Amino acid sequence: MDFKDYYKIMGVEPDASAEEIKRAYKKLARKYHPDVSDESDAQNKFQEIGEAYDILKDPEKRAEYDQLRTYVNQGGAQRRTADGGQTFTFEQGDFAGTDFEDLLKSVFGEREDFDMGGSRQGFGFGQRRQRQQQGNDIHHALTVTMEEAYHGGSRQVSLAMPDGDTRKINVKIPKGITDGKELRLKGQGQPGSAPGLEGDLYLEIRIASHPVFELEGKNVTLVLPVTPWEAALGAEVEIPTLGGNVSMKIPANSSSGNRLRLKGRGLPGDPPGDQFAILSIVNPEVESEEERTLFEQLRDKFQFDPRAKLKGAQHG
Repeated sequence: MDFKDYYKIMGVEPDASAEEIKRAYKKLARKYHPDVSDESDAQNKFQEIGEAYDILKDPEKRAEYDQLRTYVNQGGAQRRTADGGQTFTFEQGDFAGTDFEDLLKSVFGEREDFDMGGSRQGFGFGQRRQRQQQGNDIHHALTVTMEEAYHGGSRQVSLAMPDGDTRKINVKIPKGITDGKELRLKGQGQPGSAPGLEGDLYLEIRIASHPVFELEGKNVTLVLPVTPWEAALGAEVEIPTLGGNVSMKIPANSSSGNRLRLKGRGLPGDPPGDQFAILSIVNPEVESEEERTLFEQLRDKFQFDPRAKLKGAQHG
């Protein structure tokens, strides 16, 4: 039976904090997700990362795993087979006061190829194989649009199972869900040894980039182009939001970079997010002599130097 070092798989130190482990999982899951990765073994890597995270995120499972890892790294109960493989044997007394059979099964699950033999020196693993075993959790990334995050919706998720089958699961996307949020679907993980012992499915929500909006938490940002006269004189313009178009007033004497707020127009919630419009003044193209003359009149009429504050800056 091959021992897996989950800390090496996750790329973290054995004393890593729960937050460091979570960050490592998110980074690796993005890299090896089968929907986006070009790696030839992305599916296996993704499942291996999920398996490691399932153990290391749970304080109780992690403590048991650390106990096993220490034992294996000290060289105890290890031998090599003729073909170079590894097997592990354990004697009573190796872990005084610990049900090591449960420890092994919590880390590796029920393994038909792992047999303690039922001898006096062992724990009788082969004789007690009927003990119930909880199924492992599954971790999967689900990318949704910003509109789906705003309105909510439903998706069908296809999961590749360890036995090679593909399972399709209908998922409800709640209104106002944010990037990085995890949805837990109880009992939709890997099967256990008996009904009711299935693991859970954890879906990490990723919100796709949008051609117009940017998202930060529940707040939405939009770069709003305006004409020089709209910025100078003020105007009321129609702008898009995730919930539909609305009217917004642009104050007179506005400048590029001014940030206007539409309260409650971000993602839904309690409280909801806001939408911010960042003004960007766009000059029209001069395409005729008449238009050129008008701009020259503006130049001559206004004694305005937009770079006045820069003068003498090198001597400041």
